[in-house]
Amino acid sequence: MRFLRTSATFPFSAAVIHNGPVMEAVLTGIPPGDSAPVPGGVGEEMREIFRQYDDLLKEAGVERTAVVSVRLYLQNVVRDIAEVNAIYREYFGDHPPNRRAYGVDLQTGMLVEAAIVAELPSSL
Repeated sequence: MRFLRTSATFPFSAAVIHNGPVMEAVLTGIPPGDSAPVPGGVGEEMREIFRQYDDLLKEAGVERTAVVSVRLYLQNVVRDIAEVNAIYREYFGDHPPNRRAYGVDLQTGMLVEAAIVAELPSSL
């Protein structure tokens, strides 16, 4: 996998070249078994999404560096994008995958939803 045009300004790459099977997950800040997002706002919801995603990556047997693309859907993109960017940068570090962020009308109580794509080893 190769990340193209990473940015010093934003925590994502312009493009990611990958080969092999992929895993796409759609996650929210609602923990498994609960019916409402974690308290604390968009930052805590984003952290919960990444906590859940780490569990999926572990189950699939891959690292965060396998992530090639992320789509974020934010209830209030203008208000929340800076906080989300900080958590995104913290989570992905020096291997920022391609990312898009959209302002949308989410289900009641949710501030963020994420669709994340990771490249899996061809042996799976």
